[in-house]
Amino acid sequence: MFGRGSVELNPRKFWSWFASEAQGISNALEALQRGEADAEWAIIGLNERIRRFDNTLEADVVLTLDGQCHMTIQGEPRAVSVLLEAAPRLAGWRFTPRAALADPRRVPFRTAPRPSLDLLGTPISALHEAYAH
Repeated sequence: MFGRGSVELNPRKFWSWFASEAQGISNALEALQRGEADAEWAIIGLNERIRRFDNTLEADVVLTLDGQCHMTIQGEPRAVSVLLEAAPRLAGWRFTPRAALADPRRVPFRTAPRPSLDLLGTPISALHEAYAH
């Protein structure tokens, strides 16, 4: 539990690891976007590694509409700021603290709710409904 290598006090060690894994995480997100694979393993590995620096931290990564990867970090404010100040510039990546009031829940587009069959099976009652489906 307290073995060597289980805690990293230097943020550069985390960013060095991240720089070597960034392309794999990006590829996992793109595969998720295409519906080919699940990127959950990448987020789990990222969070396991970031908690070595500070166990209050949690990271989330999304692929933005412009194709960039955006990593947000949440946790103890001092630890977040120390880690983000040491962040390198990586092409295609942006790093920010997660907003306190941001809703952390996200629904992957493949499992987003679709209209129920009750709604789709009912007769059209207005002209605008004909174009809704």
